[in-house]
Amino acid sequence: MFKSIKVRAALAGIVSLVALVYLLPSLALPLPDFWKKYLPTEKIHLGLDLQGGMHLVLEVDTQKALETTVERTAHDLKEILMENKVRFRNIERKGDILTLELKDNPSRVLLEKILKEQYTDLSLSSSEVRDGMEMVSLTINDRRRAELKKHAVDQSLETIRNRVDQFGISEPEIIPEGQDRIIVQLPGIKDAERAKNLIGKTALLEFKLVNDENSLAEALAGKIPEGSVLAQGYNVDRETGRRTQVDYLLKDKVLLTGDSLDNARMEISDRFGFPHIS
Repeated sequence: MFKSIKVRAALAGIVSLVALVYLLPSLALPLPDFWKKYLPTEKIHLGLDLQGGMHLVLEVDTQKALETTVERTAHDLKEILMENKVRFRNIERKGDILTLELKDNPSRVLLEKILKEQYTDLSLSSSEVRDGMEMVSLTINDRRRAELKKHAVDQSLETIRNRVDQFGISEPEIIPEGQDRIIVQLPGIKDAERAKNLIGKTALLEFKLVNDENSLAEALAGKIPEGSVLAQGYNVDRETGRRTQVDYLLKDKVLLTGDSLDNARMEISDRFGFPHIS
């Protein structure tokens, strides 16, 4: 009996000693050099329930992703219809639906042919005749619609993970919920406003051409030409680090958006040795 008690006491002592070894780094006490070299130094990571923090539920604007795709499709389709001499007018986006007016039946036949060969994700959903013109509506099919929404959520997840890395949190929880929501748990975060501003900020990558055909000065004075927009950028002086604002007059047409990019990474130029985004 006494032997059994001694064995149990010894085991309890060993377990307690091991627990103390792993617990000591979390007590914010100075550790001797030999400890740092031979024994564990990693602290115990407390979850949201033990140390507090932030619990965010974010909703992804998947409808905006659809509308952006439809807007780009409208520009492309307009050029293709003109190239194929389709007689139409007033092609425009209404939410995530494209509408246009056709002048005759041969134009409708050509439109259906173009949709079948080049725009398999679009379908002609409705039409009606007004003042001798046929008004038609084009919609994205359900399969492509689901793909675009899923892609928007996946992109948002990756963006949020990259932004959360700036806080240096070792074990954040970032998981999708349902079809358009993302749960974010940030243990230990105290600056709630900074976290919400950084994580919830909308980011959209668009490529547009600079409008060199019109005057930037006149645009800044309020005379913005039709089909153009004003945008601001920044130049950074490498020696002083000073930032100065630069104004641009851009063509409103979006040539490329971030959803058309598979990936982006930093590379070093072979010619000049400067970093650039590939």
